[in-house]
Amino acid sequence: IRKLLGGDKDSTLVSTFVEPDSVIIYHQLIAPIFEVKCISCHGNEVKRGALNMSHPDSLQLGGDGGPVIATGSPLQSELFRRITLPQTEAKFMPPTPNVLTYDEIKTIEWWIEQGASFEDRLSDVKVPDNMKPLLLRRFGLNTEERPWYEKVQLAALDSIQIMTLQENGFMVKNLGDKNPLLDVSYSGTDLSKEKMALLESARKHITWLALSETNMENEWLSVVSDFSNLTRLELDRTNITDEGITYIKGLLHLEVLNLYASEVTDKVLPTLDQMPGLKRVYLSETKVTPEVAKEISDNNSQLSIIISSN
Repeated sequence: IRKLLGGDKDSTLVSTFVEPDSVIIYHQLIAPIFEVKCISCHGNEVKRGALNMSHPDSLQLGGDGGPVIATGSPLQSELFRRITLPQTEAKFMPPTPNVLTYDEIKTIEWWIEQGASFEDRLSDVKVPDNMKPLLLRRFGLNTEERPWYEKVQLAALDSIQIMTLQENGFMVKNLGDKNPLLDVSYSGTDLSKEKMALLESARKHITWLALSETNMENEWLSVVSDFSNLTRLELDRTNITDEGITYIKGLLHLEVLNLYASEVTDKVLPTLDQMPGLKRVYLSETKVTPEVAKEISDNNSQLSIIISSN
């Protein structure tokens, strides 16, 4: 538990969440504000204006004047209007020294703008740029998109398995002291199907795999097809063709694919276009036509194709 909003008596509390998709916005960001600033006058026991803010159902009913939340429109919401009135106004809320802070008001405004859902998770809604530093500062929530390899949680691979890979010519490095995922590479033209099969023992741990300038063959990529945490694959300056890429089209989290100076053609582009996690692919010095590649890239805002004009 971390203390928010300055650490004083008006602070709300929220857990330090690891992933935005674990945070239910209303229950963990909005309700704690209401609990501290509103419930004493608008709760189960005291319902001024017949408004009870203790529960989603009663909050949605509103009070004597009707609903207090206009979904998607803070300015049309009586709740938001009351907390943003000048403090000298009789209808300003709350009518106590324990007023809402700027960050609390902005959080409620954003929640209403996003539909005032009582079930949405943080990952379900749009987080505008002006909310990102607030969520990070006050709630410890980093909403910037992180690469997949930073999200994976695994026990470290057995050292004997790592040693076996190294003894067969693979270079193996950890991404960091606290990250068990592996950066694996191979140099030379003596790669074989049998050596590729050895990677199976580390299929969940390999996130970067570099096979540049090797004698890699299309069929050998079938070994890689179930590497669930692979995010970067380097096949540049190999003889890999369109056929080889079909073996890896199911990799959900592959973000970067280097096919520079390989043998792929325009036929590979529909496959690349359908790979859900792919963000960047290098295709210079291949048989891919820059004009066709640009057409695919223009229609896929997520995918950036790096290719030079021939």
